[in-house]
Amino acid sequence: MKRILIRVGIGSLVLFAGLQFIPLQFPSGKNAKEIQSEESVKKIFRKACYDCHSDLVKWPWYSRIFPVSLYLIRHVQEGKEELNFSDWEGMKRSEQADSAEKILEEIEDGEMPPKEYVLLHSEAKLDKEELETLKDWLQSYSEK
Repeated sequence: MKRILIRVGIGSLVLFAGLQFIPLQFPSGKNAKEIQSEESVKKIFRKACYDCHSDLVKWPWYSRIFPVSLYLIRHVQEGKEELNFSDWEGMKRSEQADSAEKILEEIEDGEMPPKEYVLLHSEAKLDKEELETLKDWLQSYSEK
Protein backbone atom coordinates (compact mmCIF):
# COMPACT_ATOMS: atom_id res chain seq x y z
CA MET A 1 0.00 0.00 0.00
CA LYS A 2 2.83 2.37 0.87
CA ARG A 3 4.54 1.66 -2.47
CA ILE A 4 1.34 2.45 -4.35
CA LEU A 5 0.99 5.79 -2.55
CA ILE A 6 4.61 6.66 -3.29
CA ARG A 7 4.18 5.78 -6.98
CA VAL A 8 0.95 7.78 -7.23
CA GLY A 9 2.67 10.73 -5.54
CA ILE A 10 5.68 10.59 -7.85
CA GLY A 11 3.41 10.18 -10.88
CA SER A 12 1.35 13.18 -9.81
CA LEU A 13 4.47 15.30 -9.39
CA VAL A 14 5.77 14.28 -12.81
CA LEU A 15 2.39 15.04 -14.38
CA PHE A 16 2.20 18.44 -12.63
CA ALA A 17 5.75 19.28 -13.75
CA GLY A 18 5.00 18.19 -17.31
CA LEU A 19 1.88 20.35 -17.47
CA GLN A 20 4.03 23.42 -16.79
CA PHE A 21 5.54 23.06 -20.27
CA ILE A 22 2.27 23.28 -22.17
CA PRO A 23 2.46 26.52 -24.17
CA LEU A 24 -0.46 28.82 -23.46
CA GLN A 25 -1.66 31.87 -25.36
CA PHE A 26 -2.06 34.81 -22.99
CA PRO A 27 -4.54 37.35 -24.37
CA SER A 28 -2.67 40.53 -25.14
CA GLY A 29 -4.99 42.66 -27.24
CA LYS A 30 -4.57 44.96 -30.17
CA ASN A 31 -5.06 48.31 -28.51
CA ALA A 32 -2.82 48.91 -25.49
CA LYS A 33 -4.25 52.35 -24.73
CA GLU A 34 -5.46 53.98 -21.55
CA ILE A 35 -8.63 55.96 -21.12
CA GLN A 36 -8.31 59.70 -21.68
CA SER A 37 -9.01 61.17 -18.28
CA GLU A 38 -7.52 62.86 -15.26
CA GLU A 39 -4.49 61.12 -13.77
CA SER A 40 -6.42 60.36 -10.57
CA VAL A 41 -8.94 58.29 -12.55
CA LYS A 42 -6.24 56.55 -14.59
CA LYS A 43 -4.42 55.62 -11.38
CA ILE A 44 -7.56 53.92 -10.03
CA PHE A 45 -8.11 52.00 -13.26
CA ARG A 46 -4.46 50.92 -13.35
CA LYS A 47 -4.55 49.40 -9.89
CA ALA A 48 -8.07 47.97 -9.81
CA CYS A 49 -9.40 47.42 -13.33
CA TYR A 50 -6.89 47.16 -16.16
CA ASP A 51 -5.58 43.68 -15.31
CA CYS A 52 -8.93 42.16 -16.32
CA HIS A 53 -10.55 44.89 -18.41
CA SER A 54 -7.89 46.25 -20.79
CA ASP A 55 -5.12 45.33 -23.18
CA LEU A 56 -2.66 46.55 -20.50
CA VAL A 57 -2.72 43.35 -18.42
CA LYS A 58 0.20 42.80 -16.05
CA TRP A 59 0.54 39.04 -15.71
CA PRO A 60 1.76 38.10 -12.21
CA TRP A 61 4.37 35.38 -11.66
CA TYR A 62 1.76 32.85 -10.59
CA SER A 63 -0.03 33.23 -13.93
CA ARG A 64 2.65 30.93 -15.39
CA ILE A 65 1.72 28.01 -13.12
CA PHE A 66 -0.67 25.43 -14.51
CA PRO A 67 -3.66 25.24 -13.75
CA VAL A 68 -3.77 28.79 -12.34
CA SER A 69 -2.79 30.03 -15.80
CA LEU A 70 -5.92 28.51 -17.36
CA TYR A 71 -8.15 30.18 -14.79
CA LEU A 72 -6.52 33.60 -15.21
CA ILE A 73 -6.51 33.47 -19.01
CA ARG A 74 -10.22 32.61 -19.03
CA HIS A 75 -10.98 35.28 -16.41
CA VAL A 76 -9.17 38.00 -18.38
CA GLN A 77 -10.80 36.95 -21.67
CA GLU A 78 -14.25 37.14 -20.06
CA GLY A 79 -13.43 40.48 -18.43
CA LYS A 80 -12.28 42.00 -21.71
CA GLU A 81 -15.34 40.67 -23.54
CA GLU A 82 -17.55 42.35 -20.95
CA LEU A 83 -15.62 45.64 -21.00
CA ASN A 84 -12.25 46.60 -22.42
CA PHE A 85 -11.08 50.04 -21.30
CA SER A 86 -8.48 50.04 -24.08
CA ASP A 87 -11.40 50.38 -26.49
CA TRP A 88 -13.17 53.08 -24.43
CA GLU A 89 -12.14 56.01 -26.64
CA GLY A 90 -13.44 54.24 -29.75
CA MET A 91 -16.88 53.62 -28.26
CA LYS A 92 -19.90 55.76 -29.10
CA ARG A 93 -20.91 58.19 -26.39
CA SER A 94 -24.12 56.23 -25.78
CA GLU A 95 -22.10 53.01 -25.33
CA GLN A 96 -19.79 54.77 -22.89
CA ALA A 97 -22.80 56.03 -20.94
CA ASP A 98 -24.32 52.53 -20.79
CA SER A 99 -21.00 51.04 -19.71
CA ALA A 100 -20.46 53.79 -17.14
CA GLU A 101 -23.87 53.06 -15.65
CA LYS A 102 -23.09 49.31 -15.39
CA ILE A 103 -19.67 49.97 -13.88
CA LEU A 104 -21.13 52.34 -11.33
CA GLU A 105 -23.76 49.78 -10.35
CA GLU A 106 -21.17 47.01 -9.92
CA ILE A 107 -18.89 49.25 -7.86
CA GLU A 108 -21.75 50.34 -5.61
CA ASP A 109 -22.84 46.70 -5.18
CA GLY A 110 -19.27 45.77 -4.18
CA GLU A 111 -18.88 43.38 -7.10
CA MET A 112 -15.91 45.23 -8.62
CA PRO A 113 -13.09 44.82 -8.12
CA PRO A 114 -13.83 41.16 -7.28
CA LYS A 115 -12.96 40.01 -3.77
CA GLU A 116 -10.66 37.24 -5.05
CA TYR A 117 -8.67 39.83 -7.03
CA VAL A 118 -8.37 42.16 -4.02
CA LEU A 119 -7.28 39.19 -1.90
CA LEU A 120 -4.17 38.77 -4.07
CA HIS A 121 -3.82 42.47 -4.99
CA SER A 122 -4.50 44.44 -1.82
CA GLU A 123 -3.66 47.70 -3.63
CA ALA A 124 -6.81 47.21 -5.72
CA LYS A 125 -9.06 47.84 -2.73
CA LEU A 126 -10.59 51.25 -3.29
CA ASP A 127 -10.88 53.71 -0.43
CA LYS A 128 -13.76 56.17 -0.06
CA GLU A 129 -11.93 58.98 -1.83
CA GLU A 130 -11.10 56.76 -4.81
CA LEU A 131 -14.67 55.50 -4.96
CA GLU A 132 -15.96 59.07 -5.06
CA THR A 133 -13.44 60.04 -7.75
CA LEU A 134 -14.50 57.07 -9.85
CA LYS A 135 -18.22 57.68 -9.27
CA ASP A 136 -17.87 61.33 -10.30
CA TRP A 137 -16.04 60.33 -13.49
CA LEU A 138 -18.59 57.63 -14.35
CA GLN A 139 -21.56 59.91 -13.63
CA SER A 140 -20.11 62.52 -15.97
CA TYR A 141 -20.82 60.11 -18.84
CA SER A 142 -24.45 59.62 -17.95
CA GLU A 143 -25.03 63.36 -17.56
CA LYS A 144 -23.92 64.34 -21.05
